[in-house]
Amino acid sequence: MPELTPDTAMQKVVLPGLVDLTLGNVVVPGRFDPNRIAGFVTRLEDVPASPSAELLQRYGLDQVAGWPVTDDLHVLRFYAHSPQLYIAPFESNVYQVDLVEIPAGTELWRIDSAGDEHRVGAYLHRQVGWISTEAPMLGPAGWNRPPVAARPTVRRGLVAQYHGADFDADFGPRPGEVTLHPLPGTRPPADFLDLAGVHALAVAIDELDSLDIVCWRGGWHGLPVELVESLPEQAVIHYIGENGPRAADFGLAEVDYRVWRGCIPRTELTDVGEQRTALHAS
Repeated sequence: MPELTPDTAMQKVVLPGLVDLTLGNVVVPGRFDPNRIAGFVTRLEDVPASPSAELLQRYGLDQVAGWPVTDDLHVLRFYAHSPQLYIAPFESNVYQVDLVEIPAGTELWRIDSAGDEHRVGAYLHRQVGWISTEAPMLGPAGWNRPPVAARPTVRRGLVAQYHGADFDADFGPRPGEVTLHPLPGTRPPADFLDLAGVHALAVAIDELDSLDIVCWRGGWHGLPVELVESLPEQAVIHYIGENGPRAADFGLAEVDYRVWRGCIPRTELTDVGEQRTALHAS
């Protein structure tokens, strides 16, 4: 497998039914978050520019039962940022990512039947969400206008220490950078930029005291899962195993290709604990 570097351009196909939800910053509880991705990705350079039908075949999606057939194909494009996020389960140039927050600066592109490419959306960061770069339209893509802050009930993803203070973080917008976000209820530092009432700051990773990836993992009926959202009586879980049919048998929904999620009673979760992976330390 080719080596990934922080500035490697990556690409992920978007399930057609999720395009409008993504652009509209629409959260579907227990099913979909417009600020997160999981599943299979490729290097952009490994997939030659082609008409949408040909790209569908290159990705093998024409062989996936139930994959919607459309004239256009939508893809997310972003930098790899950290090779530690990607695993290579096959011999071909395909990578897999567990549930991760979308990097700041990610773009959504539409590829039509002639192979022409159009940028239709840009993701600023978790506090602003997606901004459409096309004309206004009817439907979910126009429902929620930015800023649409993503403040989950479970703290996960990138967390950073900067000048001795604790922040949430997104990779990007440029390779070697993260965008820092004040924790809810805290006052933003004076050097944070104010964009429409939203405070954030892009800094070089080398300037951080530390940068970690945090998640909360446990078990559910013998399945390995990650706790994504924690509600008073229910929990949203993301399946992190390899036996998709078994996850489906227990009632989890395949919300993207080979990505399973569901909402369960909190009392059914077992052995939940924090997992922290260090990416940088000064």
